[in-house]
This record gives sequence, structure tokens and C-alpha cells, in this order.
Amino acid sequence: MAVSVFAWLRKYLTVEPVMLLYMTGAFLQFPIQQQLVYQKVCVQTYNDTVLCSNISAHETEEKFVETVASGYLLYLNVANVIPSVLVLFFLGSWTDKFGRKAAMVLPSIGAMISASNLIIQSYFVYAAVPYLFIGSIVAGLTGGYACVLMSTYTYITDVTDDTMRTWRIGIVEAMTGLGATIGSALGGVMVDQLGFMWVFILYLILNIILIAYVVLWLRETVQKKPENIQDQPTGKVNGLLNIENVKMWGRVICKPREKRGRLHIVLLLCAFFISIIIFMGWSDIGFLFVKYQLGSQWSSTMYGTFLAVSGILAFLGLSLFLPLLSRFLGDTKLGQVGMLSRAASNIMVAFTTTVWMLFLGPVIGLFSGFGAASLRSLLSKEVEPTEKGALFSVVASVEVLSQLLASVLFNNLYPATLSFFPGFCFVLMGGVMIIPMSILQWLEMDIKRTRSYSTLQEEGETPDEKQPLLRDK
Repeated sequence: MAVSVFAWLRKYLTVEPVMLLYMTGAFLQFPIQQQLVYQKVCVQTYNDTVLCSNISAHETEEKFVETVASGYLLYLNVANVIPSVLVLFFLGSWTDKFGRKAAMVLPSIGAMISASNLIIQSYFVYAAVPYLFIGSIVAGLTGGYACVLMSTYTYITDVTDDTMRTWRIGIVEAMTGLGATIGSALGGVMVDQLGFMWVFILYLILNIILIAYVVLWLRETVQKKPENIQDQPTGKVNGLLNIENVKMWGRVICKPREKRGRLHIVLLLCAFFISIIIFMGWSDIGFLFVKYQLGSQWSSTMYGTFLAVSGILAFLGLSLFLPLLSRFLGDTKLGQVGMLSRAASNIMVAFTTTVWMLFLGPVIGLFSGFGAASLRSLLSKEVEPTEKGALFSVVASVEVLSQLLASVLFNNLYPATLSFFPGFCFVLMGGVMIIPMSILQWLEMDIKRTRSYSTLQEEGETPDEKQPLLRDK
């Protein structure tokens, strides 16, 4: 009995804890790092801890600190994201030859270095803010969040077949939301009760646990072939720096594939890009919109409760309803259900005037996580097993770059539309979802056509007798 339970755990408990630990740590430290930057700018500018502890009472000083701090935060984000995307150019294809586990551990090594730097910077609060760039750059050079996305989703596609892949990807997606909810809630409580340093110490501990879990529990899914080592004289390091990895990054998108596979990949990436921009748009302007729209009904406690409820409902949608509905619906229909749910939720929020209307939004958006899960699953089914690392490095790069674009887009669009319709951005986000929904509908129809054609070929009929060959040109 004990052996069968252990075997079940080894089969079904894989990268879910990796995503949960990493995202809990990321959302634990990120908002607190923002507060640390804010605090450092204030004390270094005014050298007055009393003023900085109650800066909201000093309007001029507060605006100055916010302006300077927001600039630093933007540059810290860029310093992390750009190196991580460059690393993925090499790392994705490398994992197809040498394994997933090393790439899964690498971001946590960078996070440990970053956490150590944050601990030092929180102790020496008068130290210059640019010292924080050390941690951001190192975290980026070790892959960061993008590498975690690439390695975990590649691993889960390695250990699943087509029948269970979508809902297993959905569970990993659910861990992202659960980790974000836990980390955000825990960080706020800890910084109020214990200060900056203990938040970053916990961030360090979570990444140590993550590394131990990957090393001791996860099994490698890639069988290392002798030629992969022999072809590269200096082994794994030389293999990582091989320019062929970068070529493979582009080849996975551009190479011709049967049954219009190349076109499918391009369209799915476009749908994924739009979906992530819409998701991140909410994150960028949601706080400002809710505070403006609800006015006197708004409070920090209410908004914190709203975020917690949103996270819990998203987790339930992915962990309970996605496995259930995947028994009856295909990937494309699941994706459309998720996108429709997100669109309806955004439109509901656009017209929010009361607290109950706000909380109705995440209820309507219960299935909104289905979209990304189905798109990842569909993409994984369009490539060979030896291309999955390269594919998911592209997907991860698209995801992190679309986050930057969403910030630029919506942080400029929202103020411009505030005077005539505060909810314009949310209506726009809801309306734009028709594009990825249409892509999935076309894809479903095209897959059915190609299957029908394949069946006719197996029955001995030629292309000339029925229809032209469905193939990338």
C-alpha cells in the first residue's frame, strides 16, 4: 500500500510545488521590494525617518518620492526581464538535450543571491538604491521567472499524454495564482510585524526548499544521448553557449510542418500574446480603477479581500473545474470558455459602482484561467518531443515581454480615458478577447479538416481526388 501511494505521488506530484514555492517567494518579495525602494528614496532624499514614516501627510515630498521610486522600479524590472529573455535564447533548446532539472534550479540560485542582497540592503537602509540592481541583474542572468515558466511547463508536457495534459497544465497554472495569493498576503503581514529583513529571509528559505525538492524528488525526463556530450568537447557549459540553441529558438517557429503546423504555432502564439496582455492589463490598472470607481466605499482591507477572493476562485476554477470539463470538451473549446469568462468578467468590472458588483467580477471569471492552459497544451502538441524546451522558451519570452508591453500600454491609456469613461480599458480588454477566441475557432475547424483528409488518405484516396495537400509552404 505504501509503495503504491509513493508511486502515485511520484507520478502526479511533479512541478506543482516548484511553481507554488517560486511564485509564493516572488509575490512575497516583489511588493516589499517596492516598499524598500520607496523607503530608501525617502530617507536618502530627506534624511528624516519621522517624515518618511508619515509621508502621506506631506503632499509635495510624497509626489517627489513616488516619481523617483517609480523610475527605479521600472529600471529594476527591465534589468531583470531583458537578461532573462536573452538567457532563454540559449537555455530552451539546451534542456531538450541535457535535461530540465538544471534549468529549474537555476532561477532559484539567482533568487537566493538576490534575496541575500535584499537582506543586506534592508539592513543598510541608507545604502544607495542602485545597489539593488545587483540582485535584479543576477536574477535575470539565471533565467528568473521566464526560466521557471519554461522549465516547469516543459517538464509537465514531458510526463503527460494528450488526454491529461491540459488539466495538468491547468494545475500548474493554479499554483501560480495560489502562490501569488499566499505571497501577497504573507508579505504585507510580515513587513508590518517584523520589518523588511525577515520577509527577504523567508524568500531565501523558500528558494532553498525549492532547490532541495527538485534535486531530491523530481526525476529527469530527458534521456541524455551520448552524441549530445560527444559533439560538445567541454560538455554542458559549451553546449549551453552553442549558437545552435539560438537557431533552434527561431527554427521551432519557422520550420515547415505537416498539416499547417507552423501556421498553428504562429496563431497560437498570437492568441497567447493577446491573452497575457489582457491579463496583465488588469494587474496594472485594477488598483487605480477600483479606488477611483468606488470612492468612499474603497478601503485597503476591502481591496485585499477582493484580491484574495479572486485568487481563490481562479485556483478553484483551474484545480477543480478544468479537470472535470476536460473530460467533455476539447482544448479549443476549453480555451474559448476561459476567454469568454475573462471577457465577461472585465466588462462586468468596467461598469462597477458598488462593492458587490466588483466581487461579482471574479465569480464570472471563474473559468478565465482555462485560456492560457489550453493554449500551452495546444502549442505542445504541435512540436516534436525534442523541440519542447525551445518552444516553451519562446512561450515564456512572449509572456514576460507582453507583461512589459501591457504596463506601457494600459498605464498610458487609462489616464487618457479616465475623464470620459473610467471603465473604457476594461471594455476594450473584454472586446479584444474575440481575437484569440476566433483564432481557436479557426484552429478547431482546420484540425477537423486535416483529420478528415488524413482519414481519406488512409482509405487510399489521393489528394487530387478530394482536396489539396494541407501543408506549410
